[in-house]
Amino acid sequence: MQVSVEETSELGRKVTITISADKVEKEVNQRLDSLKGRVKIDGFRPGKVPMNVVRQRYATQVNKEVMADEMQASYRDAVIQEKLRPATAPNIEPQKAEKGQDLTFIATFDVYPEFELCDFSKLEVTIPTAEVGDADVELTLDRMRKQRMEWSEVDGPCQNEQRITLDFVGKLDGVEFEGGKAEDFPLVLGDGGMIAGFEDNLLGLKAGENKNFAVTFPEDYGNSELAGKEAVFDVAVKKVEQGELPEVNDEFIRAFGVDGTVDALKVEIKKSLEAELQQQLKIKSKEAVMQVLLDNNELTLPESMISQEVSALRTQALQNFKMETDSQLPDNLFEEEAKRRVKLGLVIGEVISEQKLQIDAQLVNQRIEQLASQYADRDQIIQHYSTNNQARAGIESLVMEDQVVDWVLEQVIKKESKESFDSIVKQRQ
Repeated sequence: MQVSVEETSELGRKVTITISADKVEKEVNQRLDSLKGRVKIDGFRPGKVPMNVVRQRYATQVNKEVMADEMQASYRDAVIQEKLRPATAPNIEPQKAEKGQDLTFIATFDVYPEFELCDFSKLEVTIPTAEVGDADVELTLDRMRKQRMEWSEVDGPCQNEQRITLDFVGKLDGVEFEGGKAEDFPLVLGDGGMIAGFEDNLLGLKAGENKNFAVTFPEDYGNSELAGKEAVFDVAVKKVEQGELPEVNDEFIRAFGVDGTVDALKVEIKKSLEAELQQQLKIKSKEAVMQVLLDNNELTLPESMISQEVSALRTQALQNFKMETDSQLPDNLFEEEAKRRVKLGLVIGEVISEQKLQIDAQLVNQRIEQLASQYADRDQIIQHYSTNNQARAGIESLVMEDQVVDWVLEQVIKKESKESFDSIVKQRQ
């Protein structure tokens, strides 16, 4: 096997590999000889098919198989021989060759960048802190009461905190857009459940009244086809209702699975809020660490890895927005996020390699237990992650990220930022 390596860019490599014709021919003959004793051809007894018949029938197929296998094996050997670290699968182009000539093919690919990690001991990471106060508990209790609000129909113009039932149709340039139509849609005015300006246009309307108005979708709206565009809505108000908060009595308390007094309910609320807070603070801390990794490590990113990530993000977007074609989703919509993910992955991988971090199986099992506890068929979920290697690998990846975060936090200078419970939760929502 002959191998030559050419640098096509900082990370691009073009590897030309030549395999001798004798090696290919020998392997072809061995496979044909093996077939001779196994193939069944009309007119011949099993194991008695002449070699010239076997060759005539199967030589082309076997030759293709041998070439494919030899290229794969030779590529793997060449990568090891030349001490290359391919970042993605190669693009392999066989060169045309006459029968009896050496087999030559070209493999092009990107290699992983070589870089040094930053000195984490000199970096600062701001970690948010927060506590659950009595006001947070009271606010949550108030929200729980609103969830069980009793509504009664009223006359007169609608106001904030009242619930209206409406039909609406939204159009862009006179054409109805997907997701812009609803019937018997309940909306509590002032809750901010619609895009800015929509609810303001409804204030003062009565049941039976219609209105036509325009609102503009935010620039950062989730659906890129609507972001920043003005839509016209035709709205018909069908009903206006006034809400009445329920009393916090024994019946109300039992509805949340609590036996006892209002104080007992507040204790349970606080426990739930504290658990939620700790989870969100952990997420915020992880985000802070990831940003430090991004901002303080310089490296060249393999273009092939970016392309793969762009493709993955586009597929995800198509699924999220239930779109059938990606013709309106150009690469530049996903490039920045793709570069961010690729860079983080490379830096995290370097930390794992340099620090020789090992996955903590106990933490993986704990994460699976935590995930399974959210489902009624808990044991079935645990069994799934125990027997499905791909599913378990996804959990292991998340746990390893957490282990990297924990390691980084042990190295850096940590500063605390005092925040309110509500601000942390709202940021996540």
